[in-house]
Amino acid sequence: MLVNVLLFVVALIIFMIYVGPFILVLSSIIFVLTRKSIDIISRILIVIIILLCTFLLFITTIKFIDEPSKYYSKMKQVNDSKSIIGLTKEEVENKLGKPGRIKKSENIYLYNAGTLMKEVIFVKHYDLWRKLHYYVLFVNFDEDDIVKSTSLKKSLEFYVP
Repeated sequence: MLVNVLLFVVALIIFMIYVGPFILVLSSIIFVLTRKSIDIISRILIVIIILLCTFLLFITTIKFIDEPSKYYSKMKQVNDSKSIIGLTKEEVENKLGKPGRIKKSENIYLYNAGTLMKEVIFVKHYDLWRKLHYYVLFVNFDEDDIVKSTSLKKSLEFYVP
């Protein structure tokens, strides 16, 4: 019996931690709007101040997280450092492996560049938004089969070489 009561109290406390601020804001707004002794301009200003404070508190509890995969980090480093520019096709294949796709008409190799998870989290527990982005590394060759440029682009779909 005592365990059930303690579990109920803990659940009530957790509920009030996350829902309590919203109830407090709404009850404050209702209280201000129903007072007859306060003129309309003061009511509006008080409501705006309450909403602004709530918005600022909400913003401080939101975290934006970009979580790259190990493969994405490696390919991004290859692209940013431009370390493969000037290499031949064989050297690129030795360094990065076999390409996933080859566009012979454009003389381009495509490599799977991994994923980047973008998240917006509220109070470390609630996911407001989560999206997984897939990336592809484009390796462009000139007429002599030497790398002239690289680019890392977002792919519309999961890309498996």
